[in-house]
Amino acid sequence: MASVWIYRQPGNFYKSMMKTYIHHLFFQRYLLWEFLSRDLQARYVGSAMGFFWSIINPIILLLVYSFVFGVIIQAKWQHMGVVNPIGNIAFYIFCGLLPWYAFQESVARSTTCIVDNAHLIKQVRFPAKILPAYITLSSIINQLIGTAIFLITILAIQGYLPVTILALPFILILEFFFFFGAGLLFSTLNTYIRDIAPLVTIMTMIMMWSTPMLYPIDMVPDPFLPLIYANPITYFVMIHHQLIYYGEWPTFLFWAIATLLSASTFTVGYSVFTRCHREFADLL
Repeated sequence: MASVWIYRQPGNFYKSMMKTYIHHLFFQRYLLWEFLSRDLQARYVGSAMGFFWSIINPIILLLVYSFVFGVIIQAKWQHMGVVNPIGNIAFYIFCGLLPWYAFQESVARSTTCIVDNAHLIKQVRFPAKILPAYITLSSIINQLIGTAIFLITILAIQGYLPVTILALPFILILEFFFFFGAGLLFSTLNTYIRDIAPLVTIMTMIMMWSTPMLYPIDMVPDPFLPLIYANPITYFVMIHHQLIYYGEWPTFLFWAIATLLSASTFTVGYSVFTRCHREFADLL
C-alpha cells in the first residue's frame, strides 16, 4: 500500500476549507489512488465480463420497470406523445437510475466506512477522509461506465447525440461534492450512533420512490409535488433527464439548486467530519 501521509488541520477551518481540502487530496493522491484501484480491482478482476458487471443490475431493473410501466400502465404515458412506449420508458428509467445508483452506493458504503476500517483508524495516523473519498470516486466511475454505454446505445439507435451532453461533466462534479459531503456526514454520525446505517437504508428507499425517475414528474398530483421537490436527488436526476433524454438545457434555477445542495452538503459534512475525526479511534 502507498505510504500514509500525515495531514495537519489548519488553524482557521472555515476560512480555508476548500483550499485545505484540495491541498489534502493533492498530497494524499497516491493513497487515494491505491484505495480506488484496489476497490475497482476487487469488483472486476477475475470476472469474465469485467466492468460490464457494473451495469448488469441496472439493466435487469430496467427491464422489470419497463415491463411494469411500459406494458401494465402504458396508458399513463400516452399523454407524453410517446410513439414507442417501452423503448422510450426504458431510456427514461435507465437515465435516472445512473445517478441514483451512484448516490445510493456512495452513501451506503461511506456510512459504514469508518467502522469497517477500524483497524486503520486505530493503528496509524491515517487520513480518514480518504475512505469516503475513494468510495465516492468509485461510484462516479461506475456511473460513467453506464453513461458511456447508454450514450453509445442512443447513438446507435438515433444516429446522433444531443449537444446538451457537453454539460454532463458539470453535473458530475456537483454530484461528487454532494455524495462526498453526505458520506462524510453519515460516516461521522454512524461512528457515534450505529443505528445511522439502517436509517440511511430506509432513507434511501424513501428517496428512491420520491425521485421522478420511474415516472415523469407530470404524473405527480399537485399535493405531492412539494415532497418530490424536497428530495435533493430530484434535481440531479432531472438534470440528467434534461441533458440526455430530452436533449434540453436545464433551467438556471435547477443548476442553482443543485450547486447550492452540493456546496452546503459538502460544507456541513466536511465541517462535522473534521471536528470529530480525532475521536474516531476512541469510539471504535
